[in-house]
Amino acid sequence: MKKTENKARRTAAQESDYVTNRVLTVFAGGILLLIFATYLKNGLSYASSFTTALGVAQGSIWAGLVLALAGLVLTGRQLAKGSYKSTTLFNGNGLLMLGLLLSLCGYLMVDFGPQQALRALYVIIPVWAILYLVYSVYPREFFTIATAMTLLAAFLWLVAKSAASNSFTATTGVFLALGLVVCAALEGLYLATRSHRGRLKWGKVSVAVFNHDTKHALVATVAAAGAVLLLAAFFLGGSVGYYAMYAVAAVLFLMAVYYTARMM
Repeated sequence: MKKTENKARRTAAQESDYVTNRVLTVFAGGILLLIFATYLKNGLSYASSFTTALGVAQGSIWAGLVLALAGLVLTGRQLAKGSYKSTTLFNGNGLLMLGLLLSLCGYLMVDFGPQQALRALYVIIPVWAILYLVYSVYPREFFTIATAMTLLAAFLWLVAKSAASNSFTATTGVFLALGLVVCAALEGLYLATRSHRGRLKWGKVSVAVFNHDTKHALVATVAAAGAVLLLAAFFLGGSVGYYAMYAVAAVLFLMAVYYTARMM
């Protein structure tokens, strides 16, 4: 009995250390990426440093793609062999996420201008870091739903923003269509993985997308409500899209509190 209790305590301590180390590592990486983005923005804003900063930005695009490819290959090999462990501090997924962010940082700076790129990265990097932590620590169903809701909030903002400035041009319709695709994809993922206990399978590769006991009603409600909000933002215009975005963010926060409490 005593040995069992000691083992349980050691396991709990290891899980606590893993969560703490993962949080510190991810946010430290996010801060470093924001510092790097700020350097690029400042360098590209002045003629004296433009050439050097441009070279660094272009180099970061290719370096990030190489890191992302290495992470993807490593994760794929581990999944195929059944040796993948999500609770390791450094793994292929981490390398993939770092590479994609580094490449995105350089791409935005080169193609969209330093000022606009930095504003976007101030949102993208923290959100990406939080979602990665959710993927690493929380139940898989929450990560999948949280990712869909984050994309939904982004498309609600884009629908509202483009509608106000372009008076419902084709751009607004594109954002609406992409948002509806996210809602449909969430429902489709559940239906595709229901017979495999929440796992998506390609040959020998098996990836958990939902928990084995995820309720269809939860997924369907999120997908249907998201579609209704997008359509309301498109047809009603005005500030509906912004209010809907805040509503999605509030629900997502409440879900995070619920899953955190359930994990304790």
